[in-house]
Amino acid sequence: MRTVSQSIAISVLLALVAVDARGAAPDRSKPPEAGTPKPFTIPQPTVFTLKNGLTVWHVARKRAPLVDVRAVIDAGPLFDPADRPGLAKWTADLLTEGSGGMSAVAFSDAVQTLGAEVASTTDIDNAWASLHVTSARFAPALKLFAQALLRPDFADAEWRRVRGQIFGEMMYQSQEPQELAKLAAQRANWGAEHRLGSAIGGTPRALVQVSPAELKAFHAAHYRPDTTTLIVVGDIEQVALTKLLEAELGTWSASGPAPAAPVLRGPLARSTRALYTVQVPDAPQTVVRVAIPAPAGTLPFTADEDVMNTLLGASFTSRLNTNLRETHGYSYGAGSRVSINRAGAVFMVMSSVNAPTTAPALAEIMIELERIRAPATDEETVRARNVAALTVPSAFDSGRATAAQWADFAAQKLDRARLQQFVDGAQQVDAKALQAAALRLVRPDEAALIAVGDVAQHGKGIPGIERAVVLSVDDLLPGLAEAAAALGGEG
Repeated sequence: MRTVSQSIAISVLLALVAVDARGAAPDRSKPPEAGTPKPFTIPQPTVFTLKNGLTVWHVARKRAPLVDVRAVIDAGPLFDPADRPGLAKWTADLLTEGSGGMSAVAFSDAVQTLGAEVASTTDIDNAWASLHVTSARFAPALKLFAQALLRPDFADAEWRRVRGQIFGEMMYQSQEPQELAKLAAQRANWGAEHRLGSAIGGTPRALVQVSPAELKAFHAAHYRPDTTTLIVVGDIEQVALTKLLEAELGTWSASGPAPAAPVLRGPLARSTRALYTVQVPDAPQTVVRVAIPAPAGTLPFTADEDVMNTLLGASFTSRLNTNLRETHGYSYGAGSRVSINRAGAVFMVMSSVNAPTTAPALAEIMIELERIRAPATDEETVRARNVAALTVPSAFDSGRATAAQWADFAAQKLDRARLQQFVDGAQQVDAKALQAAALRLVRPDEAALIAVGDVAQHGKGIPGIERAVVLSVDDLLPGLAEAAAALGGEG
């Protein structure tokens, strides 16, 4: 007697060997032809304003009983005072570490009891606070979210504890080549005097100097309804949402004008290549970066630039990844991207390579940067534009992802129609437009090369190694020893 499993297996086997209606076996030597991509319409937010001026972007999403909230506050590290790099980041960190008279533990317990998640941090431009919760528990969770956003305590005990954690992260940065490469690239791109030329998460020297009073003052000055955009995505209608938001955030107010945005120059311009190194003895890999300042006005979701970058380094089948990983075996992977903030933009190539191959790997990267400036084949262009356009829908595959995507648009003050225009426009990019984008963005003669690893042993052959700018850990994280001494007695 056949079992159910056997019957299923036989059915599957028969299906695999079945002939088509003409009596011929299907051709399984190649994959079937791809169908015509279905049009994708971006779910656009409805925008409204609370009575206190707080702007809200709302996307009703009924696919799951969840609500996601992202507050984007114009209070990122670019607002840090010159002698307090890290102040903005640490202010955001403290939002969820005690508020409204609740300790950090009590607040965490209250959030977890609701099955919710509340978090806060910064990127280069903005501070962020987020909430993820089921729609059934949205009202009490929103109350806790609003409490953290509006009424953080900045208690001395909580700051001492969090400060110790931050210092631990800095110690990790000081020993991890990937982290050192990020810091070295910032220095190469922006220079020592620019805020973006030092650690976005702050320096050890500033960490031991900042007081809870300074965190509280920064919050009072920068966290305001007129500097914040609230993104809400999920299973809630606008009428109900407005009522809850007015109840929890409607009393939020600010006096006087908002702090003026800092005026910062763009990335360092170069007329020749430069090399920056950080020595990490006995490192088995070298973390490499190549950075090129992008033209002023470079924006995300620019069709020809994104398609070009997809071909060069932003997909698994990209030229950079194929070269370094598949052809030469120098690396597990390589990629490229355009990093954009309100001060400017930088085109970046990133990889980690087997230490003895440091010089030839960098040489191959430079070859690919030159090659992308020549016309691509039609086949490459079609593949790259399809990948660039068809990856956009994944940014909306969940409420959390949708909220994050629209929060990025709010943070960068982009036209909300730009994303749909990109999806439509990417499919029209041809080889000529792709080359024009490469000539605009990829200028190898103006590149900064960054190598972090055992460069003393494996750097021979890197162009310019004799005149490299050698950076130390103390250059990138100043005051590490001072902070260790100052915090050593805190328990």
